Amino acid sequence: METLKLLLEVGESMLCAPYLLPLPPLIAWLIGTFCLSLLSSLFGEITLATLYWVNRHHIRKLATDMTHRHNQSVNALISKNKGAFKAINRLANEAFGKVFFAQIAMGMASLWPAFFAVAWLKMHFDGVVIINISFIHWDVYYPAPFVLLYIAARILFTRLKRRVPLFRRLAATAEKMAPEEEMQPLI
Repeated sequence: METLKLLLEVGESMLCAPYLLPLPPLIAWLIGTFCLSLLSSLFGEITLATLYWVNRHHIRKLATDMTHRHNQSVNALISKNKGAFKAINRLANEAFGKVFFAQIAMGMASLWPAFFAVAWLKMHFDGVVIINISFIHWDVYYPAPFVLLYIAARILFTRLKRRVPLFRRLAATAEKMAPEEEMQPLI
């Protein structure tokens, strides 16, 4: 229990550090929130990479099945076998749906740290006006700037992650999961 308490205190002090920089308050808040967004992106990417690694055989099987069914339906279309095309195309659509929703589910799993970041921001900045736009009498609180900074952090992280050895290896693993058979074009 003491170890957990110490870990939480260290984590809290690390998260608070950028907000305490000797800068104008808005600049310090933006830098701190961008750092929090980058950290959320990092944990989200680690979660996504872990899910891909754990499910790599299943994902490859789904992708291989989808490609195979697609190619079968294209062959049936080329041979002008309408009945076979309809039956195989239904199976191809089902396989595509499985791949699509598996990718969506894993992509959504990478967002969980952002919700913890928003909860942390709420604990520390609830009710604090971050930006006041006086000429239209509008106050901006922590959620809106966080979302914009989180999107910027995700874009930056996506562009930089191939330069990080761990993520470079994971990208190579993801390329190996691609099906061996290539999709035939429709034309």
